[in-house]
Amino acid sequence: MPAPSALGRLGFDGPRLAFTLRTAFAAVLALVLAAALGIDNPQWAAMTVWVVAQPTRGQLLEKGVFRILGTFAGALVGVALMLGCADTPALMVLGLAIWIGLCAGAGTLIGGFTGYGTILAGYSAAMVALVDFSHPTHIYGLALDRVLTICIGVAVSFAVGWLFTPPSAESELMGRARRLAARVLRHLAGALDTADTAGVFAEEQAIMSEMAAVDEALDLHAAGSRRSRRAARRLRTLMAALLGALILARGRAGAAPTARQRQTGLSALCAAATALDTAGPDTMPLAHLPERLAGDPDDGDLAGTVARVVHAYQSLQAPDATDMEQARDEAPAFLLHRDVAGARIATLRAGGAVLVVGAAWLVTGWSHGPFMLMGAAIMTSLFSTFDNPALAMRFVLGGSAAGALAALAARWLALPLAADMGQVIALTAPFILLGAFVMAHRTTLLAGMDYNMSLLLLLQPAFPLHGTPAGMAQMVAAMLLGPLIALVAFRLAFPMDARRRRAMLVGMMLHELKAMARAPVDARATARWRARLYHRLLRLVRWSEKSGAPSRAAVDGGLAALALGGAIGTLHARRAEGALTDSLSRSLTAALASVGRVREQPERVAATLDRAASRLAREGRDGADSLRRAAAALRASHAFFRPDTGTP
Repeated sequence: MPAPSALGRLGFDGPRLAFTLRTAFAAVLALVLAAALGIDNPQWAAMTVWVVAQPTRGQLLEKGVFRILGTFAGALVGVALMLGCADTPALMVLGLAIWIGLCAGAGTLIGGFTGYGTILAGYSAAMVALVDFSHPTHIYGLALDRVLTICIGVAVSFAVGWLFTPPSAESELMGRARRLAARVLRHLAGALDTADTAGVFAEEQAIMSEMAAVDEALDLHAAGSRRSRRAARRLRTLMAALLGALILARGRAGAAPTARQRQTGLSALCAAATALDTAGPDTMPLAHLPERLAGDPDDGDLAGTVARVVHAYQSLQAPDATDMEQARDEAPAFLLHRDVAGARIATLRAGGAVLVVGAAWLVTGWSHGPFMLMGAAIMTSLFSTFDNPALAMRFVLGGSAAGALAALAARWLALPLAADMGQVIALTAPFILLGAFVMAHRTTLLAGMDYNMSLLLLLQPAFPLHGTPAGMAQMVAAMLLGPLIALVAFRLAFPMDARRRRAMLVGMMLHELKAMARAPVDARATARWRARLYHRLLRLVRWSEKSGAPSRAAVDGGLAALALGGAIGTLHARRAEGALTDSLSRSLTAALASVGRVREQPERVAATLDRAASRLAREGRDGADSLRRAAAALRASHAFFRPDTGTP
């Protein structure tokens, strides 16, 4: 192998090439084992090796397990559809559309490797039912082939990959969490002792960006073990506490600190931050911090906020999650955002594409139509979870076309030289190994997976060879139509990219605010809303960065939504009190009713909140400050709420 510097000059990523070469050798081994067992479609085992290959053991284990479970569930459904609808293809297409659409939506909603397994269950049914549609009596053997090859591929991937892949990089994430905690404590101290609000906001934005990146990494970090999932939950609980500290810092920025804060609190925060930066993952630098801050009778909020950070950090370092288990019945500090709107779109798009393509196949009677339908089903469901599926389809098309050319070359130039199945595999292996270099080069890596998938899917290594050049050309055309149809679907049917995902996320946040304004919620429901909003705020920052929009607007808008939620709670609480004057009752009612128009008229909502705050202050009731803060936040972030000016 060339030296790393030489690889770099040639455009290859050295570590990635080592990973892809190992995977390619494992794919060849899986192909050999499946062929030795007499399985009719041994290429599925090699394809599985490519699909489940992961950089860490936890991810490898979890993806492999869910691939087996998803394949088994999909095979059962495919057999059921074939047995029940073999004589009525239209009914089978309808059944596939419903099943694939539901699986695509559920997988988008669940996310992670569990979601991948759910999506796989959808299109595996199509593969079992459509690969040999003209011979329904083969359905049992085909389903068994599918399950066995997946199991062989996963087993080989485990055997080879486990020797070379490291455990999940937990220490790296823990180090990032420690540095984040130190940075937030130092930021809080700076916000309490500076008039430079611009500098405070700039640091806040940088911290939020790092928190959003850590949150995104946790989706993969949680894979593979209960220990990893517990660590991910504790990390997210810590980030919720750090978000609370950032919100407090924003509210205090520019205000003069009390004498007690200047004498004890600020120095204690800075000392703890410095100790965290230099002392490693030890909780001792934080142990006495809440006690040092609790002595200030004028600032219980600061002590309580820092205490939550300390408790979350200490729980992160604990060897188990007993403290979290004891609090399982309490309102969570952090709830994951679930993309309900995206799941609905994925269901309609994948199911609709299967219906349309299936109808075209039934009308034309094209013999390779099932192959086209299978490709459309896979692409429209699997890529629904991508940030920009239409853009991804361009690379899929390129990789599929390259894989198709390689398959044609192998099938009609190399494989005819083989005298037995062993030689067929030996002549196929160089084309599989070539895929390792395709996946490791910076100009082709995004298309590399599709090169390998289309190569193996079309090649179908067997002895004796069967088929004709004309038949294989039609199969190539049918296969390439799959991603082409998906590209059209992703562009025309509910197009999706980072900007649209961000706008959907804002819409979900505002929908919850409107629902809260219409009907009062209890303290637990409010806490759950706040916990979910924390995660949505981090996702919003991440989507903003991916779309090129300024993340500052996302931070300001998310915090404004949080302030408005607090104001809604205050309005409901004051309305529930007795002995209200008519004018105050009308003012509170008008303020709640105005929240329903927050997307169209945020300035008007801010004005009604200010009027309600004035009424509360005149009558000596609590809550005026909460309403005024929400009104000010709405005015400062009106573009976040207005659809005609765009979302952040």
